[in-house]
Amino acid sequence: MSNDIPEPLAHTALAMDKAIADRARGGDSAGVPMSAATHACDRSIWYVFRWAAPPETASGPRERRFRTGLQYERWLLDDLRLTGAEVQEIDEATGKQIAVQLADGHLRGKVDGKALGIVEAPKTVHVVECKSMKAADWRGVVKHGVQKHKPDHWVQMQLYMQGLGLTRALYICANKDTDEVHTERVEFDAVASLGMEARVLRIVGSPLPPAKASDDPASFTCRFCRANEICHSGAWARVNCRTCLHSEPVPAASWRCLKHELVLSYADMQRGCGDHRFIPDLVPGDQVDVRDGELIVYRLRDGAEWVDGAREEAE
Repeated sequence: MSNDIPEPLAHTALAMDKAIADRARGGDSAGVPMSAATHACDRSIWYVFRWAAPPETASGPRERRFRTGLQYERWLLDDLRLTGAEVQEIDEATGKQIAVQLADGHLRGKVDGKALGIVEAPKTVHVVECKSMKAADWRGVVKHGVQKHKPDHWVQMQLYMQGLGLTRALYICANKDTDEVHTERVEFDAVASLGMEARVLRIVGSPLPPAKASDDPASFTCRFCRANEICHSGAWARVNCRTCLHSEPVPAASWRCLKHELVLSYADMQRGCGDHRFIPDLVPGDQVDVRDGELIVYRLRDGAEWVDGAREEAE
C-alpha cells in the first residue's frame, strides 16, 4: 500500500470548468445537424434525432474548444474581408446567422458566411466554411484536400450550397499550432448532396430504429456513440414525445402528436405527457399483450413483466 501523498486538486481550475459548463448551451438538437449527417451509423442518427440517447453533456474543455473555434471563425472572416471580399454573416430577413434546412426541415445547419469577391472567382457568390484544427489534420487537408481528409466538412458545404442555391464554397482552415491558413474552393456536387439529403429523409421518416453499423459495442463507430448502451446493452431510452409511438415528424421541421391531434413545440416534446407509450423497439424486452387498449405489456430480458402506461400506478 502506497503512503505517497496525492497531488492537491487545483480547486480554482475545477471551479472554472464547472462554471463554464453550467452556463453552456446544452440539450437536444431540434433536428439532425448537418455536421452529423455523415455519421457511419443510421441507427445512431435516429436515436439522437428521436431524443432516445442521452443529450450531449457540457464540460469546461469542450466549451473552450467551441469558443476557440468561434474566435478563429471571426478572425478568418475578418481576414477574408481584408482581401476586398464582401462577406455576409447575418440573414437580413431574420437578423440571425444564415440558416439552412433540408429534408423537410429536419436536416439543419448554420453557415459561417457567404462571400462575393473571392480572388480566384470574384463574380461568384461562395458559401464560406471556416475551421481550425491541429497541425496534423491541417497538413492532411493541405496534402489530400478537404473531400478526402475531412469528408464531413466537405458534405457540410455541399448541403449548404444546395440549401442556398449556390455552386461554389470556400473552405478556410487554420493550423492552431502555427496559425497558417489554407484555402480551397469546392464545387457543388448535386449527386452527393441530394444523396445525403435522401439518406437523412429515410432515417428521420422511419418509425423504427434502422439497422446498426456494428454489433460490436467496442468498434470504432460505436465506442463513443451516445446511444451505445441503448443499442448494445439494453439501457432504457429517455421519456419524451420523440420516443413515443404517438408522435411523428412532419414537413416544415415540425412534429405531430397523433393521439392528441396537435403540433408539438420543442418545449412540449421535452416535457412529454402521461399518455407516453414507448416505440416498442426502444423497450429492452418483447411485447406480449395489450390491456384495455391502452396498456402495453412487455416481458423484459430478466423475465420480469413491465406494463407501459402503468408507471404512475407502479410509483
